[in-house]
Amino acid sequence: MKKKFKRKPKALKCLIFIIILGLTITIIFQYRTVAYNEEQRLIEIKEEQEKKEKEERERKYNTCMNTPYKDEIIDTLFEELLETTNAAIYFEDINNNYTLTNRENASFYGASIIKLYLATYLVENARTGDINLDTTITYTYNYSLYKGRLLSTRTVGEEITLRDLIYYSIAVSDNGAYMMLSDYVGVNTLKKYAKNLFDTNLNISEENRFSYLTVTDTNKLLKYVYDFIQVDDEYSNLLIEAMNNTYFNSLNFDDVTFLHKYGYYEVNYNDIGIYNTKSPYLISIFTLYGPEEEYMFEQTRNISESIYEIYQTNLDLKEAYCKEQIEN
Repeated sequence: MKKKFKRKPKALKCLIFIIILGLTITIIFQYRTVAYNEEQRLIEIKEEQEKKEKEERERKYNTCMNTPYKDEIIDTLFEELLETTNAAIYFEDINNNYTLTNRENASFYGASIIKLYLATYLVENARTGDINLDTTITYTYNYSLYKGRLLSTRTVGEEITLRDLIYYSIAVSDNGAYMMLSDYVGVNTLKKYAKNLFDTNLNISEENRFSYLTVTDTNKLLKYVYDFIQVDDEYSNLLIEAMNNTYFNSLNFDDVTFLHKYGYYEVNYNDIGIYNTKSPYLISIFTLYGPEEEYMFEQTRNISESIYEIYQTNLDLKEAYCKEQIEN
């Protein structure tokens, strides 16, 4: 007779199944959690590595872009420009530390360029507290004879501040304002200032307040002005506002604008300026293109535009060079 086995209750079987299933799911979950965490760790390591590589590329690129650069083609392009003009030119790319010059030691009648020397003297001494720009000078009849463009809007006998006279002398090259300021400062003081600070000899006198200059002289002045206006205060703002004008400005073209000061007398037409951007440069152009205004503006503007194109070519080549460097 066969022995009969008792069947295990269904509840026990279900319990065993559930326990096994639970253990299985726990093991699978733990495995997946470990795998997921490992995957996330690897992703984070990769992202951190990519971040470091990106930062290193950016560092190399910025270092390269902040390092002076001049491509050899620049001199060739400048020589091509000089085939079309005999103007005196002094160009200085400040960040890239190179210059392009022609007839840099030739003496030209600077005319009203000298007003920028006087304005710079006044704002510099105002910044140090030696001069108060709210000091006034009496506008007398003899100054009205110069028929200054802005000074003539004032009344003879009126008191006019140094601040206003500086603006008048630069923004519209007001001769009357310049005479008032040069009388206030003194001819000899201005000559000593130019000699001591720029090693420039101003051949001015009580009878003749205008001087011969070279583009080398004016580049020194522009460099000083550029450094001066890097400090944001009322004195740099006054100079910037005065120089940021279109009056006889032949350096500007399209949307490219310069802080400038021109000088114009008979055949002498000169314009000097600062391209005041993140990639700044200085430009002085002295010519004998006067007195036909349309012609002198066109010719000087052509030089300014050509210089800008050379400068921009160098920046483009520099950018391409720096991008190439970060890949190596």
